[in-house]
Amino acid sequence: MKVLVRWDMPDGHQHIVKEKVVEVERYETPGSIYMHFFPDDEVRVVVSPVGPRNPAYPIRHLGNPDEAN
Repeated sequence: MKVLVRWDMPDGHQHIVKEKVVEVERYETPGSIYMHFFPDDEVRVVVSPVGPRNPAYPIRHLGNPDEAN
């Protein structure tokens, strides 16, 4: 499943609206939808029954997306 993610990156008084079609990562259990924004307009969308502070959360490292699982 894909979703359109749109976000605003304000630069002073100028609004820079960006958007990207992102694949929702595979999930087995229904839960809440989380979006993670990384440098260079990288976006990951995950569905998880637990929040980011839980060790079972699908993205453990919230820095570089290449270092996240």
